[in-house]
Amino acid sequence: MADEKSSVTNADLAAVCRQFATLTKADINILEILETLRAQTTNALLREVLDQVQQDVENGHTLATSFSRYPNIFSPFFITMIREGELEGELDRVFDDLADHFEMRLGDTPDTRRGARAGVFDWEAAASAFQWIFIWLCALGAACAIGAGLIWYATAANGGPGIPGDRLPNILLFIGIILALGVLLFTRGRKRR
Repeated sequence: MADEKSSVTNADLAAVCRQFATLTKADINILEILETLRAQTTNALLREVLDQVQQDVENGHTLATSFSRYPNIFSPFFITMIREGELEGELDRVFDDLADHFEMRLGDTPDTRRGARAGVFDWEAAASAFQWIFIWLCALGAACAIGAGLIWYATAANGGPGIPGDRLPNILLFIGIILALGVLLFTRGRKRR
């Protein structure tokens, strides 16, 4: 690791964010961007962090999750901005905004107000994973409700118990359709990349 006394300044972060935004606008791969930034930075600590972030991204982690492993360098504000940029597919704009933010604070101390108790567990990533599990459970519930309602109608039409006007199969179909529409709307809104 780099010398413990070395630190990352707002000027370092502003330069990295500005370069990241420029390279993103040029449609360069994130891994290549991280490699370029690592090679260009003169700050030894930031170079090591960018190397680790690049390895994390290569291993399938999101950029925000990779940066969140370094709470002494990247603030919760920084991580939240990156996460939103990834979700909205607007990393270039987000990095431009972050560069502006750090350039306005060049004389200030680095913006790292993460509490000591925060640890390295990424609660936002866990919540995001839970959202996708919830979506899949809703999709499964929708499929089961629609299937049960249709089976009920099919057996009623062939002389089985119940008649097509029964409330229960109509309620099952209604619930299934509402769940399916909710899943479609939520997943469509999340894929604006």
